[in-house]
Amino acid sequence: MIQIEKYNIFERSINGPKPTKSNVKVDFIGTFSKDNKMVEVKGFYNGNGEYVVRFMPDDLGVWHYELKLNAKELITESGEFECIKQTGENHGPAVTNGMKFQYADGAKFIPFGTTIYAWIHQPKALIEKTIETLSKSPFNKVRMCVFPKSLFYNNNEPELFPFEKDKEGKWDVHQPNFEFWNHLETQVKALLDLGIEADLILFHPYDRWGFSKLGLHDNLTYLDYCVRRLAAYRNIWWSLANEYDTVFSINEEDWEVFGKFISSEDVYNHLLSNHNLTKVYDASKPWITHCSIQTNSFHKSKMYRDQYQKPVMIDECRYEGNIEHSWGNITAFEMVHRFWAVMVLGGYCTHGETYHRDDEVLWWAKGGELHGESVERIAFLKKIMHELEGEIQPDKDLYNMNPNEPKEKNENEIAFEKFLLTLDPVEFDTFRFGSITNFSGRHEDKYIIKYLGRERPCIINLELPDNSEEYRVEVIDIWDMTRETVVEKATGKQLLDLPGKEGIAVLATKVS
Repeated sequence: MIQIEKYNIFERSINGPKPTKSNVKVDFIGTFSKDNKMVEVKGFYNGNGEYVVRFMPDDLGVWHYELKLNAKELITESGEFECIKQTGENHGPAVTNGMKFQYADGAKFIPFGTTIYAWIHQPKALIEKTIETLSKSPFNKVRMCVFPKSLFYNNNEPELFPFEKDKEGKWDVHQPNFEFWNHLETQVKALLDLGIEADLILFHPYDRWGFSKLGLHDNLTYLDYCVRRLAAYRNIWWSLANEYDTVFSINEEDWEVFGKFISSEDVYNHLLSNHNLTKVYDASKPWITHCSIQTNSFHKSKMYRDQYQKPVMIDECRYEGNIEHSWGNITAFEMVHRFWAVMVLGGYCTHGETYHRDDEVLWWAKGGELHGESVERIAFLKKIMHELEGEIQPDKDLYNMNPNEPKEKNENEIAFEKFLLTLDPVEFDTFRFGSITNFSGRHEDKYIIKYLGRERPCIINLELPDNSEEYRVEVIDIWDMTRETVVEKATGKQLLDLPGKEGIAVLATKVS
C-alpha cells in the first residue's frame, strides 16, 4: 500500500480525452474518505490527456479514494493509501490561533518574511541563485506573484506566461500554459523543501500584458485553476492582491466574490489576505484570516490587532536600499528597527531589499543575492523570538506606550489622556504616535520586553511585576547583536545602566 506522510501530497492521474471546451472547467473529482470523514477535491487538466488530482491528508490511517472523470465517457479509479506520521520539519500548513500564527500540528511558527515579487519570471540561473540565497537566510515566508510584474527595475520579458492566447491575440484563461504552471509548482516545491511559505499574490496592478484587465468571469476561471492545482501544497498562502486598491479594473464587490470563492473552493482553508496601498482592506470579513498591511506607520500594529482581532502582518514597511524612490531607500538599521518595533507590539514584519544595480537585479523584484546588512540582524531577532515562550502581547494602554511608568497618574496626566481621546485618528497620529520611539510588550508575567528604538538613554527605571518572582534582565543591542545579562535575579524596580545608543532592548525573563 502506498504510504504518504501527513500533510504531504497524494497525487493520482487518469488519462482521458482532451477537453472539448475549457481546459480549466473539467469534471474530474477525487473523493477521499476515512472513517466518518469525507473530502471532495477537484482535479485539473495538465495537458496531453493527463488529468491530475492532489490531496493533502491530515489524519493518520488508511484513506480510500475514488476518482471520477466525466469526459466523453465516465472513467473511474479507486484505491487506498496509508497516511503515516510526518517527519522532520513537516508540521503541516501555517494556521492562525487567535492573534498568532502556528503550524497545524501545534508547532511554533513565527513568520519572518521577505519580498521577491517576480523571481519565478527570471532566467533559470537567477532562480537557482535565489533558492540558494534563501537556503542561507532566516526567511520562512516569501511574497511572490503569479503574474509577471512591470515596474521600475522590472523591464525584462518573461519566458513563460500563465495562459495561451486565442486567435485574436487575447489571453484565454480556459487554456492554461501547462509549462508555466509546472514551472510555478517547481518553485513552490523548492520553497517547501526549505520550509518556506509561499505567500502567493494572485493580482497586482503592475502590468503591461493585460492580466490586470481581465473580466470577472475570466478572473474566477483563473482562480479556479490556481486552487485546483496548488491548494494541496501545505506551504501555500493566498494573497488576493498586492495593492488591491490600485487594481482599478476590480471593484470592492469583485474582491468579496474572489475571497469567498477561494475560501469555499480551498478545502484546506489556507491563509488568505488582501494587501493594500493606502486603504487597508477590511480584515473583519470572515474569509480573511489575517491582516496583510502596507504602511509606513508600522507602530500601528497594535491598533490593527485591536481593531480586527486577527494576526497582523506588516508586509510592506518600505525596503532597505538606496534607489531613487522613497519606499526603497531606508537604511539597514531602520529595517531592523521596524522588525523589532512591529514584533514587540505583537505583530509580524516582512523584509525587502532594493539596492541599485546596473543589471537591475534587485532582490525585491527578481531575487538573486542579498547585499544588505539587515538580514543577519533579522536572524538574530528570530533566534530571540523563538526562545521566548508564548505570544507577545503589546501594552494594553494605547496612550501609555511604556508599561513601566507609574500606575498612579496625577490630575494633569488624567486630563491629558482625556484630551487625547477627543482627537480623531489623524490628529492623534500626528500629535502622539508620530513621535513614538520606544515599544513594550510582554507575555503574562513570564517575560517583559522593552525596545527603546530611536531613544538612547544611558539609564532607565525598569518596573517588574509586583510579586516575589525573580527575573533575569538582559540588555540587547539589535545592531551589534549582543546580549548581556545585567541582573541575574531582579525584583521590583530596577535602575539600569544602558549604552546610550539607538537600537537597545531590555528583556526581563522570569527565572523563579
